[in-house]
Amino acid sequence: MNKKISLERILIAAAIIIGIVSIVYMFSGKRNQVVENPNELSDSLRMELVKAKLAAQEAEAKTRQTNVTPPMSEEERKEQLQRELLKMEMEHPLEYLSIDYNHTYRWLAGKEEYSGYIYNNASMATFMNFVVRVTFLSKTRTAIDTKTFTVYEYCAPNSKCAFKIQTEAPSGYVYHQVELIRANYYQGEE
Repeated sequence: MNKKISLERILIAAAIIIGIVSIVYMFSGKRNQVVENPNELSDSLRMELVKAKLAAQEAEAKTRQTNVTPPMSEEERKEQLQRELLKMEMEHPLEYLSIDYNHTYRWLAGKEEYSGYIYNNASMATFMNFVVRVTFLSKTRTAIDTKTFTVYEYCAPNSKCAFKIQTEAPSGYVYHQVELIRANYYQGEE
């Protein structure tokens, strides 16, 4: 019987010790968690990265929303685009102008004649006072002489204006070159 009592006492003592150890384990604070899935750690890092990206996008959206100007109507947007187009045409007239000409020699006058058209391909701007340069070239295409002429005409958008220039050519010239070098924007009557 003594052995039975001592076995009972051992089992009771073991149960008490296990209970005390489990209570201490439960209230002992943080424990290192066992990672069952090795991808779980990388998944949590990905989640943190996604959260950081979302926060950055929200901050960027807030800075973009600081523009307090109301959205433009279709008509206002059209007017703004027309103003921008007109400004671009005004600043770079030679990109919208071209010249086409014929060359003849007037025997009775003893002069070279250049006649043709100046084309305005701009859609908004009207130009005026076109400066045309005639360059006389030698047989080797070396410039011998250059003369400039101003054509005092208005040229509306998507139209053409005629011109005629007569000049005396230097001796020894074989070739010529005619080019439009300047034009002024016409602002209209005010």
